[in-house]
Amino acid sequence: MAIGPLELMASRGATTDQMFEAAKYIHAIWFPQQTLEIAIYIQTNDWVDFAAAHPRDVGESLSSASGFNAVHEALLEDGLLK
Repeated sequence: MAIGPLELMASRGATTDQMFEAAKYIHAIWFPQQTLEIAIYIQTNDWVDFAAAHPRDVGESLSSASGFNAVHEALLEDGLLK
């Protein structure tokens, strides 16, 4: 999904961390509801705003299918989603 923008960044010398940061926000544009739930989860569990969350944590552990399913279920169990 974000491969095009990330390939462009890589061709221009972007670091891996810069690309993870960009991917965090590209994902937010393409998947706004999923990103909102991830942001709520991060804020309630880590006490950190989405903007301050480490991009690798968001991308690798929370945005995958299994990671997001766990986030969604946790929010349902905590009564943070209807």
